[in-house]
Amino acid sequence: MSRLLITGASGYLGQRVSYFAQQTIIWDKVYSQTWRNLPTAGEHVACDLADQARLEVLLTQIQPTAIIHTAAVTPAMGPAMTDQALWAVNVQASATLARWAAQHQARFVHVSSDAVWGGREAAYTESDVPAPIHPYGASKAAGEAVVAALDPQAAIARTSLLYGQNPLDPNTTMALAMLRGERHGVLFTDELRCPVFVEDVAQALIELAQKPSLYGIFHLVGPQILSRFELGQALLEWNGIDSTGLPAGITAASGLRRPSRVVADNRTTQSQLSTILRSIDDVTRR
Repeated sequence: MSRLLITGASGYLGQRVSYFAQQTIIWDKVYSQTWRNLPTAGEHVACDLADQARLEVLLTQIQPTAIIHTAAVTPAMGPAMTDQALWAVNVQASATLARWAAQHQARFVHVSSDAVWGGREAAYTESDVPAPIHPYGASKAAGEAVVAALDPQAAIARTSLLYGQNPLDPNTTMALAMLRGERHGVLFTDELRCPVFVEDVAQALIELAQKPSLYGIFHLVGPQILSRFELGQALLEWNGIDSTGLPAGITAASGLRRPSRVVADNRTTQSQLSTILRSIDDVTRR
């Protein structure tokens, strides 16, 4: 019997992966993991990934033949993003999953981030060595390293800023809150990324889970380069909201240490996948 385990199924990406996995006929059972009892698609299992012993028990009980690891501690979690939490989930849990997958010949797809870099003028390719500049990026880079070492046949998928509708993504809700004056701050005009439609990423992760011949690093990012401010404008307008008055600023004025131009080239990845990673213009014109 084929069994798929999706970690972080209550997260924005994990929800979509769980939904699309239910539509396939590849797996006999789909298990959706969250850190507490929450309604999710598929058969729900509650497990705190920071508890390595409990995670080992869960894997032994389910015996997944494939794992898509979307769970992570991220900056959006605010006070919950302690160094201890970052290491426990983003590194140690990733290592536990990768080790188990390798020992049991299970397909492992690990979700990482373009936050493993600090920014430069040239685009980053799949072979570029991570060079993070903040704790979250460092934890994701360490997670990649342990996964690659413990399960060389794993697929490591780096994503960028996710967006979507039904429900609205965190980037849209943040821009909307700033526009309405419900949240302080600005959207940076000098922080450039490659936003990607959450449904494209979810479909690509499921495709990778079905293709064990594809392993190593993959860039699941969009082909279009936008600043965080431009992304906010585009997302508001996609939802029929006038973006006039959306606050803009530059990172230097914020006093924050943040990545600058982080452009991940997805052409090599795209040549290996049938799932199309669309530009935001293509998605919003759909």
